[in-house]
Amino acid sequence: MKPGILRRLGVILAAWAIGWLVYMVAMAMTVYDGILSLIFQPIIAVFVSAACVGVALLVGLLFRIPTLGRLWCSNRLIAVGLALLSISVMFFGSSIGLTETFTDTETGRQFVGLHSAVGLSC
Repeated sequence: MKPGILRRLGVILAAWAIGWLVYMVAMAMTVYDGILSLIFQPIIAVFVSAACVGVALLVGLLFRIPTLGRLWCSNRLIAVGLALLSISVMFFGSSIGLTETFTDTETGRQFVGLHSAVGLSC
């Protein structure tokens, strides 16, 4: 195998592992239900992380378009700016009104949280 392919595979595997870890932490903080969660959630995390990395790889194909690729590579400030914008929206989104009302299925209580589209887009 070429060194570039091994490097790319390593980056993809690292992204998958970080996604798995983030899913497991989020699961432990929200829906941990005892032994069943310890059995099934890691398996679900494998598939969710793989799907997210797959979508990211497909979106990354847009940068194969020469105009977009040149624009993206021409200045690192674009990537830094998008990352800072995403983090800012996640931190301050609820204070600027990007909220949604959720209902707890067990208690029936409603609560307000950050809009689900914010999590997907950021």
